[in-house]
Amino acid sequence: MSNLFKKIELFILTLTIMSLIVLVCIQFINIKDDNIINTTKFNDGIKYVPLNSIKEMDSGILILKLLNKEEEDIKVLVNGEIVSDFSKKNEIEVNVSNNDLIEIDGTKYMEKNTVKIIGISKNIKSPKLNTTVSTSQSIEILGKVKLK
Repeated sequence: MSNLFKKIELFILTLTIMSLIVLVCIQFINIKDDNIINTTKFNDGIKYVPLNSIKEMDSGILILKLLNKEEEDIKVLVNGEIVSDFSKKNEIEVNVSNNDLIEIDGTKYMEKNTVKIIGISKNIKSPKLNTTVSTSQSIEILGKVKLK
């Protein structure tokens, strides 16, 4: 009887070690590609979802143009933080997420400065294309981002 228990114990120990080795191998294979994540879909044939498609749903791109080319110290704020300015060129591209607040900081100039949205990605519902905002020594709200 003692011999039978030793065989069962050896079998369970071997099975446990083999299972741990297989688990470590599967984890190593999954870490190899950072561009995919696993999903647990039992009825579908989907095994992987590209991370790029998830990122595209959560963010969008606005292209802004400064209509007064001589003024270059106009800053673009997203949620109160400076993300870009018009110092290098009069058109800039801003990456935005859902519910981001876009503002234009023209506090350094007394003159009226106008910024216009000349391009948006397909998944942005608001602000609309061709929206303009003018600043005169103020910070003006361009809009709050709403994604589709």
